This record gives sequence, structure tokens and C-alpha cells, in this order.
Amino acid sequence: MLADVITKNLKKENVKTICLESVDSTNTFARSLINIGEKSLLLIAADRQTGGRGRNGKSFYSENSGSVYMTVVIHPDLPFEDTVGITTAAAVAVSRAVESVTGKSTLIKWVNDLYCGGRKVCGILCEAVAREGRVKSVIIGVGINLSDCSFPGELDGIAGTLDCDASLKEQLIAAVADELFSLNFGALDEKTLDEYRRKSLVIGKRIDYYFNGQKNTATAIGIDGCGGLIIKNDDGTDDVLRSGEISVRVNG
Repeated sequence: MLADVITKNLKKENVKTICLESVDSTNTFARSLINIGEKSLLLIAADRQTGGRGRNGKSFYSENSGSVYMTVVIHPDLPFEDTVGITTAAAVAVSRAVESVTGKSTLIKWVNDLYCGGRKVCGILCEAVAREGRVKSVIIGVGINLSDCSFPGELDGIAGTLDCDASLKEQLIAAVADELFSLNFGALDEKTLDEYRRKSLVIGKRIDYYFNGQKNTATAIGIDGCGGLIIKNDDGTDDVLRSGEISVRVNG
């Protein structure tokens, strides 16, 4: 991977770009830099990760050099409530970048996974670095299966690739970074929400959701103004699921 090619394709200025052959996790590496006082806008990319992480403490398989493993770091210094929609906005941003570079359309499985051809092709992990009640930095990790990927057996039938030319890798990294650097914090704007809803993989579907280890079944019926998933339970009651509280499995 060539840092100068990525930088050449970046529209955002004054970004510190770091490219690594291998790292445990680009998000973890980013946090280590923040912890020693890094204040720059950061773009970190790696050819492979040995300890990739997903939401809720899950591992994220990320050892294919034909894939995108990257992290963007922004320093908004905002109250926590102004960053709660960041994962929703990030999913839309990454989907836009993927389509602009590869021509492939993706759907969003609430809240942070992108699907193409019925398979998961991208995961997004947003993490906040907070001090004194304010979010000082936001770490946004993105993994995209671009091409020529092999997966462990447990991911058969789940993970897929965009089936694109690997030569698009640096261009895609730059496009994703530019979209993420352009995110607006605060309330989600209607354009972003409308796009998120149009690209939803779950609205209208039966889902299983897991809360405090307990499985529940419902129908996903919409996305609210904060990016929450509106559901109708089997007893006829409505609820709103919030990011970070639950995991969702689509039944069909």
C-alpha cells in the first residue's frame, strides 16, 4: 500500500497518513497515538490486522491483504449528545464512498454493517475518547472486503467481497476518509437519514434482537430521527432500539 497514492487522492488537507503492513487493530493503534497527545487529523491504514475488533467486543476477521482496513480520527471536542448519531452517519458516508469508487451499491444492516449481494462486505466501529464529560476524539474504524478474500469456515455464507479490482484500494481508502472527515456532528440531517432509510437492509423484515442476553423477535418498521431502529414486537407494542444496546439478526 502506498501512502503517497492515498495522500494524492485525498481532498482533505492537513491529514497525517500512516500506512502499516500489519497491526493488531488500526483503532487500537489510533487510540495509542491519542493517548500520547496526538492532535492531528489521522488516517491509518494497514494491509492486515491480527486483532481486528467489531462491536460488542466481537472479533473482526481482517487478515486479507486485498481488503481495506483503516481508521480515521477526528477531534470534535463536543458534548456526548452531539456525537450519538455518528455511527449512522458513518455508515452512509462509507456507502457513498464505496459506490463512487467501485460502482457497487450497498445496503446497511442496522446499525453499522454494509451488505452487497446478500453478504457482509464492510464493518464499521466508532469509538469515542472522552474526558471531563466531552468527546475529545472520535475513532472511526472501517473494514471493507474488496477482492480476493478467503474467510474462516465460520464466516461461510456470511462474509463476502465487493469483487472489485484490488488496484482501487488506495483510491477507496482516500474516498472513505474524505467522506468521514466531512461528517457533521450534532443532530442527524434529513438527507443523511433519508439515505440511511433508503439503504436499510432491515426495514420491513422480521428480526431477532438480543438484549441483556435474551432473544426477542419483532418486525423492523423504521428509523427514527436519532438513527434508532423502530420495531413492533409480537405483542403489538412499539420500541426503539439504540446502538450499543443490542445486536440484530435479520430473519428475511
